Amino acid sequence: MSTSAHTDLGSGGHPMTASILLTPEQAAASLAIGRTKVFELLRSGELESVRIGSCRRIPSEAFKDFVLRLRHRAPEPEIL
Repeated sequence: MSTSAHTDLGSGGHPMTASILLTPEQAAASLAIGRTKVFELLRSGELESVRIGSCRRIPSEAFKDFVLRLRHRAPEPEIL
């Protein structure tokens, strides 16, 4: 008897697995924001990243920390 895990396929038909590093495009898609906004967050230091050669990657822990900080931020007043 064999067991097989369900694997979702990402763009290009490549298997999607839990990554320890996200591309800016993956982070943007996960946050439902644009790639430009992700790079703004990286430049401001709000979102931590690492470089691998010329590539910029966002550690999954830094991504989770960023989202947690957003959740614990004081609520902004509603604009009517």
